[in-house]
Amino acid sequence: RHKLFSRELPTLMYGFGDSSPSRPDSVDVLEDILIDYINSTCLQAAKVAGRRTKVTVEDFKFVLRKDPKKLARVEELIAMNKEIETARSLF
Repeated sequence: RHKLFSRELPTLMYGFGDSSPSRPDSVDVLEDILIDYINSTCLQAAKVAGRRTKVTVEDFKFVLRKDPKKLARVEELIAMNKEIETARSLF
């Protein structure tokens, strides 16, 4: 599972002020942190889902409820996805 985000992270890091090219060890550390965060968020959402076999978007919203920036971003992405699907259905 290593190197899942190795192409995208240097670009993100540069956008947030890192030098170009980013150091490989910095990218590796950030990737480890990112994967740990994604895993822990998914595990928390699965715990919220409980006995249900399927984790829903509402479970992730519940997990992120204490972080207003992340929750707002999730809701923005959901709204944008609905707009894209509506636009696709028109064509």
